[in-house]
Amino acid sequence: MQEKEMKYYSLIDKVYSEKNLLKAYHRVNSNRGAPGIDGVTVRSFGEKLLEEIERLSEEIKSGEYMPMSLRRVEIPKADGKTRQLGIPAVRDRVVQQSLKEILEPIFEERFHPSSYGYRKGRNAWQAVEKAKAFASKYGLCNVVELDLSKCFDTLDHEKIIDSVAERVSDGKILKLIRAMLKSGVMEDGVWKATETGSPQGGVISPLLANIYLDEFDQKMKARGIRIVRYADDILIFSKTQEEAREFLAIAINILEIDMKLKVNRNKTRITTLEEGFHFLGFEIKGERVGIEKSRLKRFKGKVKGLTRRNQSIAVKEIVKELNPLLRGFASYFRIVDLRSTLRGLLSWIRRRLRAIILHQWKSTKKLNRVLRRAGWKEKVNLRMNKWRSSHTKAVNYAIPNRFFEELNLFDMTSYHHPLSKYPILDP
Repeated sequence: MQEKEMKYYSLIDKVYSEKNLLKAYHRVNSNRGAPGIDGVTVRSFGEKLLEEIERLSEEIKSGEYMPMSLRRVEIPKADGKTRQLGIPAVRDRVVQQSLKEILEPIFEERFHPSSYGYRKGRNAWQAVEKAKAFASKYGLCNVVELDLSKCFDTLDHEKIIDSVAERVSDGKILKLIRAMLKSGVMEDGVWKATETGSPQGGVISPLLANIYLDEFDQKMKARGIRIVRYADDILIFSKTQEEAREFLAIAINILEIDMKLKVNRNKTRITTLEEGFHFLGFEIKGERVGIEKSRLKRFKGKVKGLTRRNQSIAVKEIVKELNPLLRGFASYFRIVDLRSTLRGLLSWIRRRLRAIILHQWKSTKKLNRVLRRAGWKEKVNLRMNKWRSSHTKAVNYAIPNRFFEELNLFDMTSYHHPLSKYPILDP
């Protein structure tokens, strides 16, 4: 029998192993996160760690373990809507992490090579490189951008269990997963049943989603259709527009009929490499990989929120707040060979900081005093609260770029890593 066909019959003892639960806690601790409905933080759980771990182990071993309901949290999305998260209690995150550590290697070996989301050793940059290679190097220049509606929220519970059961025959493991899926959610003090879905916010949810969606991956592979998938972000590649329409119809049939998911037809589209396609916040167009306009807009909106002119906070403190945002943006988009774009953004950010300084100085008296000390000969008269003033030669002279360097404003242009540094996995 081939290794891929192996089934695992007794795994629950590994989940309730105190050693594995302790390891799971340390992983949960490193990720931090908010408390669940019981209000217990990761830190407070750790204050009685050995006692808590022993209790969890005994509960799982005896079959008495029951996960708490999830705490509902809503976070804003780029389109103005909100994404609903279900936050498990810390004790439940520890159990989920222990279960994940056991299940992940079992399923990892059979996952589709073009699946990149939430997998060890894989990342978004590799997914983008793979997508670019399919479209440009392999001549599959017609691309379907396929959008799933609320994928995590609509996963069918029985199909999740059946998908896990293909490799795992331990009934106690399946019972544990079912209990996690059916734990319900507390929303405004009211308990609500969770009839479908694997809630975003759960430690094990990404793995269960990958196990679930692997059916789609494998059925597309069996038909010789090239895809790249990162969680529920899916691209389908073809040589012609006709093929693209055919492959999309096949994909919809698999996803909606076989897997009980819903394709958002309004956001799903067929495009070409020449026109450009979007994936994970990147725009791939011809040989160029850029930043999707909506991501740039969102980033600039966050910067504007931190750099309002009418605030009295010292610019040094504003820079401290800005830096994590700049570093995160530059780090994620490090593969984009658009230093001019990043230079432009950095110049715009410095201008906004100059506008704050002018507003805080209030009058030109302070500006002229700074200019005289810097060697500027002429007296300057401008309106300190106007945006256009922040871009004048005099203001740039008074507040040069090195001023912001001395404040340790993060240089986004320093983070460029060519796409070639992220090799294609299993082409």
